[in-house]
Amino acid sequence: MPTDEQYLEDLREFAAELGKTPTRPEMNEDGPHSSTPYYNRWDSWNGALEAAGLEPNHEYVSEDDLLADLRRIADEHGHPVRIEDVEEHGNYDPSTYYGRFDSWFDARDQAGLEADDVRPGRRVDADALIDAVQELALELGRPPSKAEMNDRGEYSASPYLTRWGTWEEALEVAGVATDS
Repeated sequence: MPTDEQYLEDLREFAAELGKTPTRPEMNEDGPHSSTPYYNRWDSWNGALEAAGLEPNHEYVSEDDLLADLRRIADEHGHPVRIEDVEEHGNYDPSTYYGRFDSWFDARDQAGLEADDVRPGRRVDADALIDAVQELALELGRPPSKAEMNDRGEYSASPYLTRWGTWEEALEVAGVATDS
């Protein structure tokens, strides 16, 4: 698993290859990593670019644009739109939706997408999620971050956020939250 500095160095090297600051789609298509670990570590594409010493190039995205992209994905790839669909086919990172809406389901509801249109998919049971985060916490000797769960956990942080709304709440339910 790359360190934060390795991710930043890879980003700088990719920018040097391109001769400019890479966009999120360029990173996802041709970069050494997807944009997701950068969002997980620096909360935004611009945050990652700034941490790497590069000029930000990612403009603010309106809620209307986010919702329109969900509708486009639903039209092209089926209902309901899952986080995996956004990662693979979306113009924006799933973390952008988490930052703007109360929950993943709220974003889908606001986009006018029917939550009842169920497409076969893997729904992870709560006990399995709790076991997985507890195992990683034991391995680390402390509660894992979302980024660590994405990189090293049995499941990504996405099903935790979908089920419990926030990473902190998921850690609390699993009994591994730190007392702050």
